Amino acid sequence: MIEIKNIVFTKKLSFIKHFLCFINHLLPLRLKFASETFIVLIDKNIKGEITLEKDSKSTTRFKITKLILEEYSIAHQLTSYVISRYRAMGANSFYAVVDEKQADLLNIFKNELSFRSCGNEYLYKINDMNTSYSMFLKTLKPENIKDVCAFYNESINSFNRFLFGRENYQFQNPCMRYAFYNEAKSEVLGYFEVATKNNLDYYINFCIDCAYNIYLLDAMKFIYSKIKRKNKNFNLYIKVKDYFMNSKELIAILNENNAEFISKSQILAKDYYREIKENNILKNAKIIFNDPTTA
Repeated sequence: MIEIKNIVFTKKLSFIKHFLCFINHLLPLRLKFASETFIVLIDKNIKGEITLEKDSKSTTRFKITKLILEEYSIAHQLTSYVISRYRAMGANSFYAVVDEKQADLLNIFKNELSFRSCGNEYLYKINDMNTSYSMFLKTLKPENIKDVCAFYNESINSFNRFLFGRENYQFQNPCMRYAFYNEAKSEVLGYFEVATKNNLDYYINFCIDCAYNIYLLDAMKFIYSKIKRKNKNFNLYIKVKDYFMNSKELIAILNENNAEFISKSQILAKDYYREIKENNILKNAKIIFNDPTTA
């Protein structure tokens, strides 16, 4: 007998973690404050688990951050259950970032789960840097979020914008957030977001205007120096996502300046928003039936 349950009902957790996971499980998507893990049981034995978390606080786009399977045959049932559950609550996009060296996992997502490849993510490690820089980033202020959001979305390739675009509220997150401005024109030229879960490993996600690619190096030095003031021992990584228009030039800059290449991963997605919009013939219909079953 196969059962799929939230981790809170299957594993022994500390009292505090159990309480938080239980509350998080009960909340609607917009109010969930933590990732959520589901376990698949076969004859009461754990055979796999999957974890989803909000992508940049999005209430409709979720990232699969963990998929553990003892048997490949249960991948479709486990993932379909979770996706169907989340879709019923209002989610419309799901994606995972899988190292291209993990051939088995890529095969599961592409062939078993029908995820499509929609880009690549390149991960580099930034080692000791000369912290002298000529460009200063400014901490993102609430009044500038609208302009930064517009710049961020315009920097994404048009065919990937519907999947990876953000809304204003997604820039109100606990990350270190910096903006790069043309002060004379009050124009946004770049956005840098630094995330960490353990105060040891820090990851830079960013976008920058094509005409100012070379300033990436100064931005890296600025961020490196900021972290170093607070933490002597840390690892700093930077991600280049090729759904941004100038990704090739940015990768070349990192390679030419001895950034340590770590991995190349495929971004695999399954989205339903586009399907509904494209197939919606009755534009003014008030009631639309849409089969929520996963293909």
